[in-house]
Amino acid sequence: MDAPAKICPFCHTAETERRADFSTSLMVSLHYCRRCRSYFEAIKWGDTAVPLDVPSFLAASPTLDPRPIVADRGRPNEEAHDP
Repeated sequence: MDAPAKICPFCHTAETERRADFSTSLMVSLHYCRRCRSYFEAIKWGDTAVPLDVPSFLAASPTLDPRPIVADRGRPNEEAHDP
């Protein structure tokens, strides 16, 4: 199933195609306008109509430790041990 075409922000046409699932960040996709021949990015907010081509290392959702990491001191409440 194809996602609906994004509207070009330059010439306001729907004659666009998605060129890449990811662009400058993971939250945007790269699109190309066939009319004005411009590339543009679109935010993927709730865009679940087409499955993304996600690399395997991003597809796995690791369990995150909510405690903050303090630079060179480890996580809070950890046992400190001397080298």
